[in-house]
Amino acid sequence: MKKLFIALIAATTVSAATTQELERRIDILSKEVQSMQSKGLSSKVSLGGYGEVIYTDNSEGTSQWDTLRNVLYVGYQFSEKWSFMTEIEIEHADEIYTEFAEIRYAHSDLLNFKAGLLLTPIGIVNTEHEPTRFIGVKRPRLENAIIPTTMRENGAGVYGTWNNLEYKYYIMNSLKSDGFSEGGVRGGRQKGAKADAGHWSHVARVDYGFDFGLDLGTSIYVGTSNGTAQGEHNIYDVHLTYNYKGLMVKALYVYSTLDGKEFSAATGNVVADVMQGYYVDLAYNITHGKTYSIMPYVRYESYNTQDDVDSSVGVADKANDKEHITAGIMFKPLDKISFKADFTKLNNASNAGESEEVNFGIGWEY
Repeated sequence: MKKLFIALIAATTVSAATTQELERRIDILSKEVQSMQSKGLSSKVSLGGYGEVIYTDNSEGTSQWDTLRNVLYVGYQFSEKWSFMTEIEIEHADEIYTEFAEIRYAHSDLLNFKAGLLLTPIGIVNTEHEPTRFIGVKRPRLENAIIPTTMRENGAGVYGTWNNLEYKYYIMNSLKSDGFSEGGVRGGRQKGAKADAGHWSHVARVDYGFDFGLDLGTSIYVGTSNGTAQGEHNIYDVHLTYNYKGLMVKALYVYSTLDGKEFSAATGNVVADVMQGYYVDLAYNITHGKTYSIMPYVRYESYNTQDDVDSSVGVADKANDKEHITAGIMFKPLDKISFKADFTKLNNASNAGESEEVNFGIGWEY
């Protein structure tokens, strides 16, 4: 078991690895799991994973195949109460990251504890991003720029359920403002790698599931950023999912406030004081009730990463006021396998740099 943990820790390097090194690490992990199974430890070990391969052809004349993600999940049950869970993610076939790595203590339905590298409990996609579980070949772009999915940092927290109510409260190291820009805060993710922890953020989330298929929730992320400039960075969202027979609806609105003046001075970018936006997903399974599904879908997305800019630091670029419309279809021969095809129109308020793209995707989870 010790060798397994060493192999997992070695895989956390965030720089690109050679294919040979990548294969070596996976082979070590595979052999250790087989060894544990032969020693009767299989009842304590759980394996899983997910992945996706996508093809994009855009109106600018660029086409690309990308093995976007291949993720291996490993869990270990130390005792009835204590467990360890981790996901090792390989992006673009040759970049290795730790998606999360956490120790959990299961006290009761109402109160539990976890610590380590944690997924930030905010938005919809950040905590449920397996490709078979969302429509669209690509994730909503809003949950990339304003909620920088996949967002994970080091920290600790409590979580639990009470009847239909679920809650989470974590304290996590804040993002690093050096990576903030006109296009959002994605560059501020530290991903648990030698993370600057001078400042911490508080994250709270509440979700309520109604018996008729509706789930409503809200998330709050508040704190002071790390980095050259330490300033306010807050994210607030409300979200819902609704499932009824073959109908599926998802919607999210996010509002984020930042100390744009401080961040702009430190980075040289025109960082906004306010970023906000929303999206709506709508899909219908026309083969509802069968073992396979055929699901046409549409997504409407509107967001602005420079919704309010301090006049002393610059002028908002209208190109960052975006509107995206996606239409497509998803075929799932089994619940854990998906094939998607869609068309996306990418518009913005400047009417410059607009484009279209056709996407195809293959997804799986196990």
